[in-house]
Amino acid sequence: MITSLEQVRRFLGKPLQDPYGRTHGKLIGITANLRDEATAVGVETANGEFAQYPGERLWINGENLTLVPAWKLESEDFRKEFDIVTRRLKALDELFSVGDIQQDIYEDLRKQHEEGINELKEKRRTLLDTLARRTGLLNGQLRELQTYLASNKMLHASGEFDDAGYRSASSEIDTGLVRTVAERKDIEAITTYLVRLDPTTPIAGSPQQEIAPQPPQPATPSTQSSTVQATSREPALVLHVKEK
Repeated sequence: MITSLEQVRRFLGKPLQDPYGRTHGKLIGITANLRDEATAVGVETANGEFAQYPGERLWINGENLTLVPAWKLESEDFRKEFDIVTRRLKALDELFSVGDIQQDIYEDLRKQHEEGINELKEKRRTLLDTLARRTGLLNGQLRELQTYLASNKMLHASGEFDDAGYRSASSEIDTGLVRTVAERKDIEAITTYLVRLDPTTPIAGSPQQEIAPQPPQPATPSTQSSTVQATSREPALVLHVKEK
């Protein structure tokens, strides 16, 4: 998510928000490389301190400059890499099964892509840990907000909070709850996607994705026509993963 200096500079002095509407502070500075790409931004937070965020996490949404959460950026990168390698492996297996690729070349190419799969497998584990920690933090925030909301209701009902103060506080809490739940929902979606890639962790009511199939056998003249017919159907997405 590379953004140019020209695109970012118009947001100087304006708020920097995340996709869920939380304000991280005011944009006060930008660093850029010789390609005119914003490599980092400086932000003054609400308490007067300063923070720096990498340019790759910036996204322009209309008139707003958005700071994409690190976990979201990592998840999108993983999806793209995984989609590419699985499509290539699928195409490679199909070409080999109909005899369009020599076995030694096929094995070399498959080995290269299997190494990429193994790297993605490790990224998946790290990403799941990151998402679990973030979910725990969000759950704690939800509990705190719900506790404050209940406490405010009690104090309002007892006459210790006036109507105006109670309504204002409740509105802020409701906004916080909506934002927190929205982020947790996004994390749950990507977590479900990642868990489905591991056949040892089933998802109730969802088909599992096979990750360790046997490579196809090369076609022979007597079997090639039947092989072509079999591969013309849309096969299930499969991967062959080796433990390092």
